[in-house]
Amino acid sequence: MTDLGKVMDRIQQLSTESLAKLLDFVAYLEWQERRGETAEASWSFSFIEAFKRANIYATERPDGMDIKMAVATAGGEQRPALWAHPPLGGQAVIEYYVPIPDTITRASLRLAIGIRDGAKISEDNLVAFGVRVNGVRVWGRQTNAQNWQSVEIPLKLNRGDMARFQFTTETLGSHEWTWAAWANPELVAHLPEL
Repeated sequence: MTDLGKVMDRIQQLSTESLAKLLDFVAYLEWQERRGETAEASWSFSFIEAFKRANIYATERPDGMDIKMAVATAGGEQRPALWAHPPLGGQAVIEYYVPIPDTITRASLRLAIGIRDGAKISEDNLVAFGVRVNGVRVWGRQTNAQNWQSVEIPLKLNRGDMARFQFTTETLGSHEWTWAAWANPELVAHLPEL
């Protein structure tokens, strides 16, 4: 067991820059521990890890759309994320086909949404975030908050199916500064108890 008093003494001696790095590392360790919970769930699918297999498109013209996978910072906290700056009109769509094991139960989608730090988004400008599974909208939220908002969406998935997941973002006002991001999106499920 680590002596927390000694650890705190050492932390207090760090520079401001090192403290910022430490906070990022703590966030990473928390994420790893949450993934440890996922391991107990028996099955998971990381949309970050599968990004290269995603289909990316705009529902109208792609002008102004910027989709990529990178670390994103919201509220000063860095997380692996899908950047999803919507196009000038219509939705940006990040689409995945996920094979669902035939033995799972109690599936849910875990993620966080936010507007990346540095965006000068106005208070009356919103981004619509949405999730569709097999063409059906299962979740949505409108926000312009520059911090991570955690979400867990319970899902009823057909076992043994190939499920289509779509993460959508759309500007509900001005296109400027709508730096939307999806942090750590992950599908988790349990195996039936014997």
